[in-house]
Amino acid sequence: MPNKASIRALQALSSQEIWLSGSKGSIYRSLDGGLSFQNLCPEAYAAYDFRGIYVFNSKKIIAMSAGLAEEGKAFLLVSTDSGITWQKTFYLSDKGVFFDSIKFINAKEGFVLGDAIDAKPFLLKTKDGGKTWNRIDDLPDILKGEASFAASNSCISTYKKCVWFNTQNRVFISKNKGKSWEVRDTPFESGSSVGIFGTHFFNDKDGVAVGGDYLPSENQNLLISTTTDGGRTWTENYKGLGLIESVDRVFEGELILASLQGLLVFRNNQITSLSKIPLHVIDCVSNKCFVSGGNGHVAVYDFIKK
Repeated sequence: MPNKASIRALQALSSQEIWLSGSKGSIYRSLDGGLSFQNLCPEAYAAYDFRGIYVFNSKKIIAMSAGLAEEGKAFLLVSTDSGITWQKTFYLSDKGVFFDSIKFINAKEGFVLGDAIDAKPFLLKTKDGGKTWNRIDDLPDILKGEASFAASNSCISTYKKCVWFNTQNRVFISKNKGKSWEVRDTPFESGSSVGIFGTHFFNDKDGVAVGGDYLPSENQNLLISTTTDGGRTWTENYKGLGLIESVDRVFEGELILASLQGLLVFRNNQITSLSKIPLHVIDCVSNKCFVSGGNGHVAVYDFIKK
């Protein structure tokens, strides 16, 4: 990509239409399966870091700016004409607010997760497609030092009425669109650079959490953990060096991983490396996986069942 941005969010609407966003005012769209991209970010926001994006359809898109609210960087841009024009529909200026992830469960109801404030997780919900947002107050308390990583727009996962969001080593669970919540521990460590960086649930029971340490370390950290009961209990699946930020799958029993070590496949408790280029985020449609990372890197991988 021309601006060599760090791409932190990616959503494939189909095998041909892909949207992604990141630093240096990046809100890119491809209509040819990733062969070419056009930056549709307004010039007024060319210096902002859009670490979250959600694509409702070919017309409506929401881009989330990550940065300190007191510096005017915590806001949402919405387009309803395929990115031709954008409106700032929501912003906050409260000190300490920093947006991490954005996801929707349907055309009306969605969530924005930010850094914890006032001993509670900072979670916003909309019921009108992103026009208005309100903070969810009745969440379990946050622990000292607990936070989420704005790394790959993967700290929120949804499936039908179910919503999950993670901190470094805990997962908050709602089975009723955010009306009530419970919180469960995971085997991940918790630290300023270590822990869960993303989750992905494939249905209301089966999910995976990925993470590690984004700083150089000689420690073997937990990289992959799975659940089969909706996030209430977790199994340690794989430890190693480095960091996995985002996960998806094409075939049952095979995870495709975007990591700082490159594109990885986890199958039969073994890791196979497919590339060495550092990656932040992945999204798969049918048998295609779209990945992106730093320095404007974007790639497409076709997977064939053996």
